[in-house]
Amino acid sequence: MTLTNRIVLLVLACVLIVVVAAPALAGGGDHEGAEGDTTETTVAVVPISAGDEPAVVIPPPEADVPEQPWTARFIIPLLVVTAIVPVIGVVIAYNRSIHNRYKVVA
Repeated sequence: MTLTNRIVLLVLACVLIVVVAAPALAGGGDHEGAEGDTTETTVAVVPISAGDEPAVVIPPPEADVPEQPWTARFIIPLLVVTAIVPVIGVVIAYNRSIHNRYKVVA
């Protein structure tokens, strides 16, 4: 295996790792088991007579924070990779074909 083939294989492996890791890194820590998780309890609606107070006061649920749109999580890393791969391909093509054709005479 030539040096160029090893470099191409290494670059492709690095790109694969980045593509696989980018969505996980873009998530921002939205994983189960994080501190601050709460359990939800549902209570049957029971009519309260005048003057009665419920045994447990349940506050209204807070508005959920909307997730990051899928475009920011997947499209942006994809565009970054598709911008880098052609540049790497051009550099490899230059080094394999044009660079080796001409020799500088000292």
